[in-house]
Amino acid sequence: MPDATGSIAGRLSRPLTAGRTGRPRRGTPGLIGVLCLVVALTVNALLIHEVGRSGDEPYYARMAAHPGGPHNFPYAFRVGVPYLVHVLPFSPSFSWSAIALVAAGVAAGALFALLREFDVGPRLATGLAIGFVVSPPLLVTFLRNGISVDPISAMVIMLGTLFIVRRRLPALAVTLLVGTTVHESCLFLIPFAYAVWAERLIDTRALRDLALVAIGPALVYVYLRTSIVAVGEGYQPGYYGPFVTERVDVIKLALGTGGWARELRRLVLDYGPLWLAAPFALRRLQFAQRGLVLVALCLGSMTFALDWGRAAFFAAPVIYVAAAWMLRDRRRLAVAAVLGLFLIDGGYAVYMQVHGVRHGLDSSGPPARGPVS
Repeated sequence: MPDATGSIAGRLSRPLTAGRTGRPRRGTPGLIGVLCLVVALTVNALLIHEVGRSGDEPYYARMAAHPGGPHNFPYAFRVGVPYLVHVLPFSPSFSWSAIALVAAGVAAGALFALLREFDVGPRLATGLAIGFVVSPPLLVTFLRNGISVDPISAMVIMLGTLFIVRRRLPALAVTLLVGTTVHESCLFLIPFAYAVWAERLIDTRALRDLALVAIGPALVYVYLRTSIVAVGEGYQPGYYGPFVTERVDVIKLALGTGGWARELRRLVLDYGPLWLAAPFALRRLQFAQRGLVLVALCLGSMTFALDWGRAAFFAAPVIYVAAAWMLRDRRRLAVAAVLGLFLIDGGYAVYMQVHGVRHGLDSSGPPARGPVS
């Protein structure tokens, strides 16, 4: 492994780390991933879960039960997780929950490894990884009994970012291939990879490496989108009109009566105090500057989605790295940020137990889309 100033992480974290010597300390991401999985399992065991199904759950559950059947679900091409549930030799309820928990643990371990690439101390990296694994966007999927593609999507994006930083092309190609079957936002890793690798506007080496990892997954994605037709796609206004008009309609739907407050709350819950620290990294951390590509893509996806907090959560690798990089040499602020993250996680869990689970998760999770036929 090259030293810190010769690695991609070292280059993107200049000038602060340019004068340091030695190799990036990797720590033990596998053990941290297991620790985070244990935390997620413990929290999941203590929580009262949703009874019945809401939001996108009926659609994903039906896809898992009948993978080859027609579905009136606009995202019926997200076949990866439902097919996995279908083929596992366990009950669907156990499979959904287990996949969500394991994926969240793997994503947290990958986050720890990513933070260590930028020389974030092991204690801060561990605290942030634990805060991440039970953060509100993941916690709500546990409450929904794991019937969601979000945990695996988060895992793909976090692992993909780690492989981008380490420039591990085969691993990134496989990760992207999995991502094409899970969630279209996973393809944000393709332009993000070029932004991280390129040393100039047109970088032939970066373009070559990008082609090597992206052509196969892109072709698979095109095949899935063109071969799988969802039945009844036109049932909700704002989704299938002229392109510009439907983007405006989705924004209007998201910000309808009282909607702006709900979406703002969801955005705050994504990262809590990390929102305050991350922007300061833009002045000095190249990874944060180039990571604006991923952030911009997530912002763009908000014109396709009614849950903006869910869309912004896919920018987690950039927000966590930027915030941690700013906090790593500021012990008191780092402790305050981690404690603040834990308080938000715990407060959200309590709120969902007292209100959300009893009154319906659609007020905090993705909105319902319509009847299953």
